[in-house]
Amino acid sequence: MIDPVAGGTAAVAAGTAATKTVSQAEFLQLFVAQLQHQDPLSPMEPNELTAQLAQFSSLEQLTGINSRLDTLTGSARQTSGSVLLGLIGKEITFDGSRLAAVGGKAPDVSYTLSQSAAKVTATVRDAAGNVVRVVDLGAQNTGEHTFHFDGKTDTGATIPDGTYALEITAGTKTPTPLDLTAKATVDGVDLASDPQALLVGNLRVGIDQVREVHSAGTHP
Repeated sequence: MIDPVAGGTAAVAAGTAATKTVSQAEFLQLFVAQLQHQDPLSPMEPNELTAQLAQFSSLEQLTGINSRLDTLTGSARQTSGSVLLGLIGKEITFDGSRLAAVGGKAPDVSYTLSQSAAKVTATVRDAAGNVVRVVDLGAQNTGEHTFHFDGKTDTGATIPDGTYALEITAGTKTPTPLDLTAKATVDGVDLASDPQALLVGNLRVGIDQVREVHSAGTHP
């Protein structure tokens, strides 16, 4: 003899076995089938009924929360994209610890010394972390300075096009890394990436790396 409860819920169970999850409609269908086919001489206990109703309520609330979060995420992404599009053609000041080299040329990088240093050193590394150039900048006084990378290795060869890591340190006994900034005009925006990014030459600059924004040509 076929169990009526099993027969009433078999289709739902088969449909959800693959995903191991139950939607609101499936949960409600299972619950109603259970009520319809319960033994009249041994009905469901009130506590069990309350527990299942509480589960259904929680499922409904979580589904609603997930739906609202998805909507908020989509709206935030659209807003972020609009902000980035508004930066095309603007001059930005951004994190200068990455150098985009093209044909041996790279943007100048600025840094500030809060006190004079007996030795300042610039180290350029490739994507694998290998040192391609060490430049001794000598002793420098307090104030703002600019580092111009000539695009050469220690042997004098022109480095391949690509993105390189730059570190500038001050001091002799315990060299201190300095905060580096670069200036460039935003060429475009990559809205398809996650996170979205500004395109500055060969560099991809995240909005979190931007320090200042100016109309092109107005920044001193």
